[in-house]
Amino acid sequence: MSIIQTILDLGASVMMPLIILIIGLIVGMKPIKALRAGLTVGVGFIGINLITGTMGTYMTPIIEGLQKNWHMTLDTYDMGWPVSSGIAFSNGSLVVAMFIILIAINILMLIFKATDTLNVDLWNFWHFIMGGALVYALTGNFVMGCIAGGLYGGTVLFLADKHADKIKDFLGYPGVTITTQSFPLMLYICMGIDWLLDRIPGINKIHFSLTKLNPKISFLGEPLFLGFILGFILTLIGGLGWEAALAAGAGMAAVMFILPRMVKILMEGLSPLSNAAQSFMSKKFPGRKVNIGMDLAVLLGDKEIITMAMVMVPITLLLAVVLPGNKLLPFTDLPALTYFMAAPVIAAKRNSFRSLFIGIIVIIGMLYIATDLAPLFTSVGQSSGLVEAGTKSVSALSGGGELIAWIIVKITSIF
Repeated sequence: MSIIQTILDLGASVMMPLIILIIGLIVGMKPIKALRAGLTVGVGFIGINLITGTMGTYMTPIIEGLQKNWHMTLDTYDMGWPVSSGIAFSNGSLVVAMFIILIAINILMLIFKATDTLNVDLWNFWHFIMGGALVYALTGNFVMGCIAGGLYGGTVLFLADKHADKIKDFLGYPGVTITTQSFPLMLYICMGIDWLLDRIPGINKIHFSLTKLNPKISFLGEPLFLGFILGFILTLIGGLGWEAALAAGAGMAAVMFILPRMVKILMEGLSPLSNAAQSFMSKKFPGRKVNIGMDLAVLLGDKEIITMAMVMVPITLLLAVVLPGNKLLPFTDLPALTYFMAAPVIAAKRNSFRSLFIGIIVIIGMLYIATDLAPLFTSVGQSSGLVEAGTKSVSALSGGGELIAWIIVKITSIF
C-alpha cells in the first residue's frame, strides 16, 4: 500500500509518463519512443498545472471580492477537488481494491467488446474511488462501496466510446476520448439540451461566439485580448481597483495564450501512443480500433472553453445566492470551471450563446447535487481526518460533477 500511495502522491504529471511508458512498451513502441512520449505528456501536464495554477492565483481575489460585495452567507463550504481527491485516497484498503477492480473491469470490457476504450488516466480513478467511498459511508458495507465504484468506472468506459467521434472532431486528434469523472454522461445531457434548443423557433437562429467577432473588432476575440478584457472586467466587478485589474488582465491574457500550447505539447506525446495502440489492436484484433481514455485536461486549450469558464464565475456565484435550497458557497473549485464548461461548449459546437445557456443549467444541477451530497462528503471527510471534527458542512462544486456517483448513491439509499 505504501508503494501505491507514494506513486499517487506524485500526481498526474509523474503517474501519466510512467503509465504511457508501460503501455507504449506493451503495444510495441520502441523504448526510447515510449519514454519520449511519456515525458512529453508529463511536460504537458506540468505546463497545464502551472497555467491553471496561475489562473487560480488571479481568480481567487476576484472570487473573494465578489463574495464580499454580494454578502454571501451560505453555510456549506466548497473544499474543492484537491481535498476531495485526498479524501478518496485516504482509505488504503478501498484504494487498493478499487484499482484492482477498475483495471480488471477495463480489461474484461475490452475482451468482451463492451468497450473500445483503454483508460490510461489512472490518476483520475479517484473520482470512481470517491463514488465508492460515498456508498461505503452510506451503507457501512465495504463490498457495496467497491461495487458502486466499479459500476461508476464501467459506466464511464461504456459511455466514453459513444462520444469518441465527438471528441475527435473537437480536438482534431483521432483515437482519444475522455474518461474523467462523469464527463461522458454530462456531455450527453448537454447534447440533449442543445438538441432541444435546435427545435425552439428564434433560439435556433442565434449563432454567436465571443471568440469569433465582427472582422472590424475580431482582434478582441484573440486569446491575448479576450483574456485581458475578461480578467480586467471581472476584477473591477470584484471591487479590487485598477492596479489589480491590470495585473489580472495581464495574467489572464497569459493563461489564454499559453494554455493551448501546453495542451498541444501533451497531445504531441499522446499521439504516438494512440497510433501504436491502433496498430497493435489491428494486428491482434483485425478491424478493431481502440480509444485512449484521457484526462479532461486535454480539452482545456480551447479558447472558447476558457472564455466561457471566466464568464461563468460571477454567474455561478449569483446562482448560488438566488437558487432556493442551495447551501453551497462556491469558492475553491471556481477556478476549475474550465473543466465543467467543456461539455457545454462541445455540445453547443462553440456557440457562445448556447454554451452559456447549457452551462447555466449544468451549474444549477451541480450546485444542487453538491448540496445534496454535503452530509456524506462531511462524514467521509471527517473520517479521513482531512476535514476537522465539528465542521458543520463541507462539499465541493466538483462533487456536483459526480453525476453517476450521485445517481448510484440515491439508488443505494432506497434499499
